[in-house]
Amino acid sequence: MNLKQILLISIGLFVSSSAYNQDIHFTNYSYAPLYLSPAKTGSFLGSTRFGANFREQFSSFIVNPYQTVMGYADMSFGVGFKPHHWIGAGINVFTDKGGDLDFQNNGIHLSLAYHLALDPKYKTIITLGFQYGVNQRNINPNNYSSEETIRGNTDPDRDLLLDFKPTTGDLNVGVAIKKWTSKNAYLDVGASLYHIVESEYTFSGSTTQNPVSRRLNVYGEYHIQTNKLLAIKPRVVYSRMINFQNLFGQFNMEYRLNKKSTTVLKGGIGYRADDAIQFLVGAVYKGWDVGLAYDFTVSSAARHTNNYGGIEIGIKKILVSKKPPIIKPVVLCPKL
Repeated sequence: MNLKQILLISIGLFVSSSAYNQDIHFTNYSYAPLYLSPAKTGSFLGSTRFGANFREQFSSFIVNPYQTVMGYADMSFGVGFKPHHWIGAGINVFTDKGGDLDFQNNGIHLSLAYHLALDPKYKTIITLGFQYGVNQRNINPNNYSSEETIRGNTDPDRDLLLDFKPTTGDLNVGVAIKKWTSKNAYLDVGASLYHIVESEYTFSGSTTQNPVSRRLNVYGEYHIQTNKLLAIKPRVVYSRMINFQNLFGQFNMEYRLNKKSTTVLKGGIGYRADDAIQFLVGAVYKGWDVGLAYDFTVSSAARHTNNYGGIEIGIKKILVSKKPPIIKPVVLCPKL
């Protein structure tokens, strides 16, 4: 086996490993709902929703930390087989990069979900969601270094990275059930499967296939409105991709300043298994919902990260379309 073959295999293993570890995850999925499940598309009280999220991880000990930027928008349409059914449609766009080679994954996905209420009072809602898009990966060859480049010489193996821009299709599905357990509480559970069609990509001059394996997301959320001012929202999220898994639980609260105020203060705490304690704060002001999440590393990696895991900033807004009622004119016949 020559040096070129060893280099190709090494890069392939590095990128495959990075892809598994780098597959996007968040601490607060409230600001990235369409990435948690396609069934979240159109699942909100309003007509239009849009938002964005930024996450940075491991900046305390690597030069090029993992950074994720995601934006989305979705709408709900009051059409379906029955009056209490509706359709959600949306778009999700993201870019994610990190590591010494700036390994980057860009994606754009279109979502469609059908929400089926089992009764006119919307006490039980079943949702099926579908998502299709494309992902493109690339590497920054300018960050490549070897014994030759350190000496100031040209390394022909660097050219192997110049044409690395594989584009793959992506198909995702999700299912969710929302059940009102009382007048002031409901349970929302769901599961989604990402990368159903396991695509593959290769490097120039290599026959080694690098697979994009399936990812499973499972979540459960319970919303309790204890009174007119306070709401409690515990949440559990589990993700698995090959042998990599992510499990965390959170206890979130929302407090309205007074009965007439639209300003809401938000806070919560969570724990990601074998990894980090999560701290969450946020507020809703004039319809704008902003949240901050911080991961405090408590695993063995803490000695390298100084307990710093990652930080997230999210923002979203829901618009309500107020259509004037259509009033049919009534012609009164004058009495003769």
